[in-house]
Amino acid sequence: MQKAEIQRVLEHALDKGIEFAEVFLEDREEMNIPCANGTVQGIQSLRIYGAGLYLINGLQNVYLYTNQATEKALMELVDKGAEMLAVKERAAKSGIVLTEKNYHNPCPVVIYPSEVENKKKIDVLKKIDKAARSTDVNVRSVTTGYVDTDQRVWIANTEGLYTTDRRVTSRLRMSAVVADGADAYGGWEDYTKAQGFEAFADEGAYTEFARSMIVRTDRIRTAGTISPCTVPVVLAAGGCGTLWHESCGHSLEAVAIAHRGSAFVDKIGEQVASPKVTLVDDGTIPGQYGSGAIDDEGHPRQRNVLIENGVLKSYMCDRYYGKLIGMESTGNGRRQNYTYAPVPRMTNTCLAEGTDDEAEILGSVDEGLYVASIGGGFGGMQFSLEVKEGFWIKNGKLDRQVKNIMLTGNGIDIIKRIDRVGRKLEFEGGGFCGAGSGLVPTTTPQPMVRISHMAIG
Repeated sequence: MQKAEIQRVLEHALDKGIEFAEVFLEDREEMNIPCANGTVQGIQSLRIYGAGLYLINGLQNVYLYTNQATEKALMELVDKGAEMLAVKERAAKSGIVLTEKNYHNPCPVVIYPSEVENKKKIDVLKKIDKAARSTDVNVRSVTTGYVDTDQRVWIANTEGLYTTDRRVTSRLRMSAVVADGADAYGGWEDYTKAQGFEAFADEGAYTEFARSMIVRTDRIRTAGTISPCTVPVVLAAGGCGTLWHESCGHSLEAVAIAHRGSAFVDKIGEQVASPKVTLVDDGTIPGQYGSGAIDDEGHPRQRNVLIENGVLKSYMCDRYYGKLIGMESTGNGRRQNYTYAPVPRMTNTCLAEGTDDEAEILGSVDEGLYVASIGGGFGGMQFSLEVKEGFWIKNGKLDRQVKNIMLTGNGIDIIKRIDRVGRKLEFEGGGFCGAGSGLVPTTTPQPMVRISHMAIG
């Protein structure tokens, strides 16, 4: 669609009596190459093209979308939306001027995936399959997958905003089953980059990812178990930031605040966590999976301090839910694609560095749990998270590896028990968060942390 066409659609919405309208255009290319035990299972190429129309009138909103991204189709959506909102048509015709704004993208791309022949992508899969089988571990099966995405968006609204963005990501997924006789164990991990095909320029990096994943999976297979207990817990830097995402991140999104579904409602300015806790959501960090130039409402990404030295400072807002709670957008309006309305979502949510020595943090625990990495789970006021790699601590040292463990608790209670925070913030890959506006890429970096006591199930 041309800029003039989009402008006419937005003017039509104002003429219908709608207070605010936004057009979100998306053109996405995605390639998926699955591979089982070294054999490619096919090449799946996907093209997503369509438009979403977001209409807000007072505290009411309507979201409509179509895969016919034309002026005619969007005009019809405006008429449907106006009928649903029961607005009264204006007598005078409206006029707006769309002003183009461009913002710096913290994830620049060198080699766009469409410029690379499929053979090179398949070669990457074959190399990680070979690397996975190069250890001393008995590998029963390996399944790998290559995925790249190239998403272009155009966002315009009745306030005169017109902006564009291009987001490119590359991902390898590997799942494997390791065994010793009848004793088998399976696991999976992702290798994610907010880059184009240059993500695979360093062959040593992604083949080492494959080898180390196999070794870790076999270590977990032979690990012991522990009984449910409440003990100090040390979270490793890098691989455990999911705790913050699930224990309090979702509760700090404006959608939870607006629906009174959060323990942080009406607590701005209050001490809600240990003074050791400064929690940040930052969509501007270069090269991170959750970073970008703009959010999915055209608002520039920004660094948002949510909790500072234990005091609640802010929430994560999009346009609509920010309006409901009396706050401006913080650049967190996000959606999976044009078929979803934006809602406030996390980007790169991390605990800021502290001042404690990492060796002292571990040495301070007589008996407890060391969590090297966290798997999946669910969040909110109550959370439950899988410990992917765990070790029992005895006399300040790692004693033995343990498995089949869940961390559970109440988010606002847990963040009050943080009594050590390490000096070094570490990043480890990226993943996806699934919520009301679909799947969006995120990262969860963190420094080493000690929680004075926590329930282990």
